[in-house]
Amino acid sequence: MMRLKPVGSMAAILQALALGLCCIGSASVMAQNTAPAGDVVSHGGRAISAESPMVRQPIPGKTMTAAFMVLKNHTDSDETLTSASARWAGRIELHTHKHENGVMKMRQVDSIKVPANGSVTLQPGGLHLMIFDVQQPLPATVGGELPLELCFSKSGCLSYQAKLVDLRNMVMPGKEGHHQPMAM
Repeated sequence: MMRLKPVGSMAAILQALALGLCCIGSASVMAQNTAPAGDVVSHGGRAISAESPMVRQPIPGKTMTAAFMVLKNHTDSDETLTSASARWAGRIELHTHKHENGVMKMRQVDSIKVPANGSVTLQPGGLHLMIFDVQQPLPATVGGELPLELCFSKSGCLSYQAKLVDLRNMVMPGKEGHHQPMAM
């Protein structure tokens, strides 16, 4: 069952719209393994990789953004992303987009399934990580890396390095060479 939270101000809605209705998930758990972007990490007998993890540089003066990647499950059983966290963010939520009455709406979800020997893409307009209360300034510049912890139901919490990207030049995972520019 999806729970909707009341919005405190029109400014929050406008910030979400300015981000192109795409963003990221929540929890504060320390990771036990660290892997550079794209590497496969084994933990607790499971292996989950994050291909091309990226975080959009926040719009100047704003404290929300989003993260995207392709999660690959290298095991014979389904896995579930249950939360995400980062030292440089107040909270991260798992989100999706749904069409309702001809309008695309962003909604928080409790988890994201990563099928056995399969993958799931976190991207604008679909599943993504919504990041709130972003530290200013960020501990990285565009092109640099930010630590991001992802917690899974079976594999536990794993740490990845996500590239900080300028949203005007963002290339989506699996779409190398195809820019997905965002209208500002």
